Amino acid sequence: MVELRALRVALAAWLWQRHGTFIVWLPVFLAAGIALYFTLPWEPAGMAALGAGMLGAACLSVRLLWPAILPLRMGCGVLGACAAGFALAWAQAHMQPAFPDLPRRAVHVSARVVGVEGQTLRDGTQATRLLLADARFGDGINIGMPPLRRRLLLRLRADDPAVVEADDRVSVQALLTPPAFPAIPGGYDAQRRAWFDGLAGYGRALEPVSCVHGHDRAGVQGAISHLRQVMARRIRAVLPGPAGAVAATVLVGWDGAIDGPTRAAFADAGLAHLLAVAGLHLAIVMGLVMAVTRMGLALWERAALFWPCRQIAALSALLVGAGYVLVTGSHLPALRSLFMATLAIGALLAGRRALSMRSLAVAAGVLLCLNPENVAELPLQMSMAAVMALIAGFEALRPLLSGWEQAGSWWRRVMARLAHPLAASVLAGGACLPVGMAHFGTVQPWFVLANLVAVPLMSIWIMPWGLASFMLMPVGLEKLALVPMGYGIGVVEWLARHVASLPVARMMVPEMDDVWLAVFFAGLCWLCLWSGRVRLMGVVPIVLAVASPWVTARPVGMVSPDARMAALVSDGRLLTGPGAHPDPFVLREWQRMTGLPAGLLPSDGSAGGVSCRSGGCRLEGAGGDIVGVLAAHGSDRAMCQGRGVLVNLSGMWGCPGMLLIGRFDVWRNGAYAIYNRGAHGLAIHADRQERGDRPWVMRPGGTGMPNLPMAQAE
Repeated sequence: MVELRALRVALAAWLWQRHGTFIVWLPVFLAAGIALYFTLPWEPAGMAALGAGMLGAACLSVRLLWPAILPLRMGCGVLGACAAGFALAWAQAHMQPAFPDLPRRAVHVSARVVGVEGQTLRDGTQATRLLLADARFGDGINIGMPPLRRRLLLRLRADDPAVVEADDRVSVQALLTPPAFPAIPGGYDAQRRAWFDGLAGYGRALEPVSCVHGHDRAGVQGAISHLRQVMARRIRAVLPGPAGAVAATVLVGWDGAIDGPTRAAFADAGLAHLLAVAGLHLAIVMGLVMAVTRMGLALWERAALFWPCRQIAALSALLVGAGYVLVTGSHLPALRSLFMATLAIGALLAGRRALSMRSLAVAAGVLLCLNPENVAELPLQMSMAAVMALIAGFEALRPLLSGWEQAGSWWRRVMARLAHPLAASVLAGGACLPVGMAHFGTVQPWFVLANLVAVPLMSIWIMPWGLASFMLMPVGLEKLALVPMGYGIGVVEWLARHVASLPVARMMVPEMDDVWLAVFFAGLCWLCLWSGRVRLMGVVPIVLAVASPWVTARPVGMVSPDARMAALVSDGRLLTGPGAHPDPFVLREWQRMTGLPAGLLPSDGSAGGVSCRSGGCRLEGAGGDIVGVLAAHGSDRAMCQGRGVLVNLSGMWGCPGMLLIGRFDVWRNGAYAIYNRGAHGLAIHADRQERGDRPWVMRPGGTGMPNLPMAQAE
């Protein structure tokens, strides 16, 4: 008992010494509560959310009333933050309007344009994509219905000569589709993303659009969108081709214009972050403005008499950074970075450290309260992982780097200068590597090599010339800055293509599921937020999470949500059918899940352990056979021999003693995945089983809420 009491006293003393750092854990548990809401297979009732909110308020009260009792202080902090996150996520989900029931046939759409962007199609042609609000349908029973409460994303024809701008009114005959169902159970959920983005669905124009130009651009959104379009056209006029597309992306957020091969080369080289308007570009812009402003004020010494140069430079950088975020379309990663920069500027003006775990915790907490759904999205996960690793890593490396910078020998000072970008690339890239494994199913081993050259070039050449082009555009001389900017982009593009062509530049790995991704973030938070040797315990869950894709069971059979594709896994290959042209989105999701190269099922013959004949294929396994009927004429009942699962893409007939996945089952339950459990047989997972009954899960067939007209009379 004496030893136990001494251990308890020592633990309490250790915790009290570090209680000042507990505040940085609040966003972690807030995110845990949000993640709990999204992982439930059913939708909690309103009373559950109310109870979670009341629990959070009660924990806050207890924490304020008894701050000196350590168990209450810690327990209420953890429980209260989780409950608050759960309640916030529930409230955000139920604030969204329901999905409308979109027409299944071509329909005449009239709407107001709120956003315009370019898009490069698979064949390399350029098209325009419109974000439409207040859409109305003008055919049949849709006449007289109120405007949609959600927005539509409509792609115009590539040969459409119309020049559409924000605030214009457009009308066009279009074919609309609701947000897609996941291609595989546990895969990317486009319906959840569309639910929180306020999208009703997507469409493509079947004819040239009719446009009535708006005359009132006094609104901020319309004026900014119009400015972005004009700037993008002027940039592309000076820099045609991929260089112009990249320049328009980093300067005005015109990211849809980048062609597929260029985007793939940047991704394989680990440079995809350069094509997204995010924290890197904002940091470069604000850093340049601060440096130029401080240099100018240093030359004019009288300015320092009424306010220090440092503060003036910081505020100037903040204003220019806010303008840059607005011009680039207010992308979410850039908005997050701007909020972090605002906190850093505030700390700078108050004489505090500009970037610390506390400022990151405040930024993360505010962002989670405003948009709790982003916990499950890639941008927030990447940003938080990278910034946490950078702050903690440079905090640990500061004594070593400071010693080198102050050393008498010149070569140590040079090494210290070179160590900063190398350490930043390794820390941020290493922290984001497991996140990329979870979302993309790929690893880019050469990302450090590519970033060591590309990021400094972006900082000292490309973005400075880009900012100079902004200042020269009003007088029509932007070519003087855009041409040298294009030279720098050409070097980065050349680097991306050559690094992408190196051996094993892009390694496919099996998907890391959400549970192991949560384990990784738990280990990363422990490693970055604690201090001392105890933080090294976080390495264990990180290693386990990174190794999990190779020890987690993979599906051996898959069915697409539209019952047009099936796949069997044999001899380390993902074989798809029927037909020689599988759906690229579905195939990409299946490869991300399995980490396997793709192939085609044989029309008649064998490929590895798969044998096909008469429109049907069989894969034999220890847990049972998977039999796929891929064509309407493939109804040979001789395929019913044995036990296992029958996948019938063309109908609903089954085999005695075999589990059936028929066409109607797929329509009702979405995509299917089949796992081989060995002696325990085959396990079947359906998309609706994985996602449950949630507000964003559309009914079978993608039907939504009818958009009925108002009654003409009581």
